[in-house]
Amino acid sequence: MKLTRYDIDQSICRRCGSCQRVCPRGAVLETDDRSLVIDPKRCDRCGRCRDACKLRAIAKRTGLFA
Repeated sequence: MKLTRYDIDQSICRRCGSCQRVCPRGAVLETDDRSLVIDPKRCDRCGRCRDACKLRAIAKRTGLFA
């Protein structure tokens, strides 16, 4: 179980790809409908994606996640 994860708010994200470019693990993926999502299995929770997002579309969530 993980205690932290990062989520992209699709209503704010403009799909510029800055988060995708800085992710060292390749955890930011593009879906079939061209939206960006963070794969929790690849993500090491470094926070670089959140720091790179100028629109602040990426939020750090805490809790118990399967």
